[in-house]
Amino acid sequence: MRMNVISPFVMVIFGATGDLTSSKLMPALYHLLEQGILPERFFIVGFARRKLTDLDFREMMKEAVAKTPSVKNIDLNIWDKLSKNLYYQQGFFEDRSPYDALIPLLATFDKEIGACITRFFYMATPPSNYSTILNFLDETKLSEGCGQGSSKWTRVLIEKPFGKDLDQAKQLEEQLAKTFDEKQIYRIDHYLAKETIQNILAFRFANQVESLWNKDYIDYVQITLAESGGIGKRGKFYEGVGALKDTGQNHLMAMLAYTTMEEPENMTANEVRKKRIEVLQQIKRTEENRVATDVVRGQYGALKMGERTVLGYRQERDVAANSLTETFVAFKLFIDNSRWQGVPFYLRTGKRLSRSVTRIDIQFKNRESKLFKQFQMENHQSANLITIRVAPQEGITMKLFAKTPGFAYEIRNVDMDFSYRSTFNREIVDSYEKILIDSMTGDQTLFATASGFEATWQFISSITRVWEKQPPANFPNYEAGSWGPKEAEELIERDGRKWMA
Repeated sequence: MRMNVISPFVMVIFGATGDLTSSKLMPALYHLLEQGILPERFFIVGFARRKLTDLDFREMMKEAVAKTPSVKNIDLNIWDKLSKNLYYQQGFFEDRSPYDALIPLLATFDKEIGACITRFFYMATPPSNYSTILNFLDETKLSEGCGQGSSKWTRVLIEKPFGKDLDQAKQLEEQLAKTFDEKQIYRIDHYLAKETIQNILAFRFANQVESLWNKDYIDYVQITLAESGGIGKRGKFYEGVGALKDTGQNHLMAMLAYTTMEEPENMTANEVRKKRIEVLQQIKRTEENRVATDVVRGQYGALKMGERTVLGYRQERDVAANSLTETFVAFKLFIDNSRWQGVPFYLRTGKRLSRSVTRIDIQFKNRESKLFKQFQMENHQSANLITIRVAPQEGITMKLFAKTPGFAYEIRNVDMDFSYRSTFNREIVDSYEKILIDSMTGDQTLFATASGFEATWQFISSITRVWEKQPPANFPNYEAGSWGPKEAEELIERDGRKWMA
């Protein structure tokens, strides 16, 4: 599809001195400008507490972009084009005066362009600030664009997690609906915009493999999102949130939705999102008496490597010394529909694990073959496994049985591999570049929905309600650099299976 032409715009980034802006948003804007996708003139206004001038903010962002791994050598010509479009508004989120100061600033941008330009309000803050910011956008009428009384000139982009529980999510939705129409709201889960996740639809529905994509042929599915790093500087945010809400409620569910959804009628935003919502609403909630057996939580402890010590979670900055926040979760779930009836899905995510890897493994049942049932498979191997490598080494591997060369007739597992980089000989588009482009062109396909979040929160809440009554007694319960608590292995091994990664 041909991309829409992007017109001049203004984007106000709340929380502009935070990690999201410096590590994701600003590098994405740099790359889009480098590719000639952005117009020559646009306006980025950083809004944060620190006392900075426009020049200070530009220098801070230049340093951040230069450190970004995807920017190997910063092109000063490109940077100069980006820099001249950067502005800064100092202020506290709970103080009205900086919002009032934005009104004449944004008006000068409209005057320069000679038209009402689209306004984007990007929430790059902790979720605790969303309500306050939205209130002031409404009170000051910033949400209504350049004074024409029409809100069609504004859009709001909100990062996950969307609330800390189902009640908070509903309250936030009510507040958003008070100020914005649904077509103006862009709920961000950047996993929905990852190239490898988007490709699941093509892999499934453009190929004959879809005819095997059901309970008759698939034994089980597992999804892993493992991070070797810890929480870094996110202690204040992470405390009381934990792995289940930070990653399980959104990223894992995004991958689950694309893996299990029904085929859309077309590629419009409404149709694709409708099918994602349908399958998320069909996730069976975990019964209270099954939480202890079907869900495992963990927290990483310290690891001493020679003279170097990797801190445990409780020793991290801004974390309570007796914290009960989980940094790991693994769980089993089922989807209550005809396609997936009885197929178990095993999902896990965590910090300070053995290595960083995100993958989806679809294990097929062995074919009942009269011809080959005489062969004793080594270690009772399964024939067909499809692995979707989300990161790193993005691609897809299919495991098959094949005859080994030689006089004897022996068969073994072999891999057929597809790699994005070697096949297409190009870098994969960063998910934040895709997020920015789609929000600018008004395409909501890869953005989350209120109904989808409500469905995932209902499932997550069936777990957290039990956890609240039964605090963990053995934290920390896994060593940094391991694959998590031993109970996570037991969770899947009880069913005669094992984790692939």
